[in-house]
Amino acid sequence: MAMTLRLSEEKEIALERMAETLHLSKNMAAAEAIAMAAPRPNHPDLVADSMRRQLSRYADLMTRLASA
Repeated sequence: MAMTLRLSEEKEIALERMAETLHLSKNMAAAEAIAMAAPRPNHPDLVADSMRRQLSRYADLMTRLASA
């Protein structure tokens, strides 16, 4: 399903930064933001989920750093 997303300039910049940080397209970054926010978990769960994703994504790097 296609959707047009209209954002304020401030939110457009925030989305661009998120996309750059996550190395995703703006479309995928918007989808990720929606997935993270809905249903809105409580803060500790959000932080724990984010940490699990990051540790999984960067596991090889963390192992190499630990061995350096």
